[in-house]
Amino acid sequence: MKRIFFSVDVHGSTLVWRKWIKAQETYKADVLILAGDLTGKVLVPIIKQNDGTWTAKYFGRKWVLKNETEVKEFEERLEGAGAYYIRVNKEELEELKANPDKVNKIMNEKMVERLRKWLDLLVENVNTKEVMTIVMPGNDDEFIIDDVIKEYEDRGVIYPLDKVLEIEGHEVISSPYVNPTPWNTPREMKEKDLEKHLKNLIKKLKDPENAIFNFHCPPYKTHLDLAPKLTKDLRPVVVAGMVEYEHVGSKAVRKIIEKYQPILGLHGHIHESGGVDKIGKTVVLNPGSEYSEGVLKAYIVEVDRDGLKKYWKIEG
Repeated sequence: MKRIFFSVDVHGSTLVWRKWIKAQETYKADVLILAGDLTGKVLVPIIKQNDGTWTAKYFGRKWVLKNETEVKEFEERLEGAGAYYIRVNKEELEELKANPDKVNKIMNEKMVERLRKWLDLLVENVNTKEVMTIVMPGNDDEFIIDDVIKEYEDRGVIYPLDKVLEIEGHEVISSPYVNPTPWNTPREMKEKDLEKHLKNLIKKLKDPENAIFNFHCPPYKTHLDLAPKLTKDLRPVVVAGMVEYEHVGSKAVRKIIEKYQPILGLHGHIHESGGVDKIGKTVVLNPGSEYSEGVLKAYIVEVDRDGLKKYWKIEG
């Protein structure tokens, strides 16, 4: 029997990453998985003022930070919520506003820096030579982070893409790709291309019906893929005071699961739709995400050589 601790969509939150690491010890997990969307989305400037204070805007308000202690506390709060930050003066801020390419370069550097810090923390606190530890990018992650994860493979961290792994006799294949989104994220494919990609992964398997599909994108029309319906300007559609939801998962992922009927589907991507569903005999899971609140959401899954035994949700 192997116990898997599966979480997704940490989006730059060091607080959630630390909880994920601690969960291995707390729940005696044999396999630790963080699958998809590792990096954050926001760079917050902390601006030096002429009077020696610093100002910033985040969490829905303006902050005035009077000294170094307050600045550091604010930076820690940003990091816990998944945001990146940079200290600048007013001239440097104007330069950044006029130079989007420079902002993107800084964002990439911040992503790499934080992920490397995270992976150091991981190998210092988890015996990754004994505990199978899988760290996978998702659709929101720039390709530059793949090489950072690979740097830690000789220390026991597993980069799962383009590999067939094994958990208790069950082959595991992984994919970070999703069907098209309104945000044009780095790892998207049209449905027909995504289906071809997944079929190529499955060709590597000896026994797909006995496998685990670790696909970041959830299958279409399940409890795992409901997200707010959006207008053309990306605002939620509200009807009678209620946000309207629609299914946004992948039809290709659903088709593949329907055809091959693996023992388990591990998914993420849609933060609002944490839960469980079944497609035929296949159990599919999405922990959901509240990374900006510092909340770790996960599923504990137990499998033996005969198949899936039980699963339950963890949140805190």
